[in-house]
Amino acid sequence: MNCNINVDRIPDVSEIEELKEGVCPVNWAKVCVDMAREANCGKSIMCRDGLTQVGLIINDVVSGMGTQDDIPLIRELCELIASTGGCELAEKTANNVLYTLDKYADEWDQHCRRKRCAALVCKTYYSVYCIPDKCQGCSKCIENCPAGAIRGGNGMTCVVDDTKCIRCGKCFEVCPHQARGKYGAVKPRIPAEPVPVGSISSDAPQPRRRRRPISS
Repeated sequence: MNCNINVDRIPDVSEIEELKEGVCPVNWAKVCVDMAREANCGKSIMCRDGLTQVGLIINDVVSGMGTQDDIPLIRELCELIASTGGCELAEKTANNVLYTLDKYADEWDQHCRRKRCAALVCKTYYSVYCIPDKCQGCSKCIENCPAGAIRGGNGMTCVVDDTKCIRCGKCFEVCPHQARGKYGAVKPRIPAEPVPVGSISSDAPQPRRRRRPISS
């Protein structure tokens, strides 16, 4: 069946045979499914309805609402999609998801059971902070934050309000001093209120080493 995009544009599993820094296999699977759902022609039931269901479940997983029961359900749906034939786009996408389930089972478990994303990619599982050692109080981030989540001022170290932050990444883009970071379960030493630049140093969390991926 013909779809709106060439099947070759769906990411290939070679991209995540070895996880690179900042790459989450669960989010990668979500991206594959989202691309396929947007491109499907609607003629194949498995492509249209099957991938829609898979996409909804994966979205729960990356949004903090997933459970361990979701993983076997995703597998069951993807195995059905991959085995029915009739739509190359759906088959490739389902096999991509199955690949991540097999090789990176621990990452899926972390998302569903412990509500963590080791790569700090899934927005629900990380917070944004200003790195005191790097912030120069230029206020670029404050001026460009669409959520009004950053407090500070000229000469003051900025503070990000996690309850307002929408994880849009704009502050990362505009900060000329690379003074933005992410943290997960371990919160770095940061001030609760804006303080003069240079008055506090940070103990930024060390990057977490990935567990050895589970062999397929």
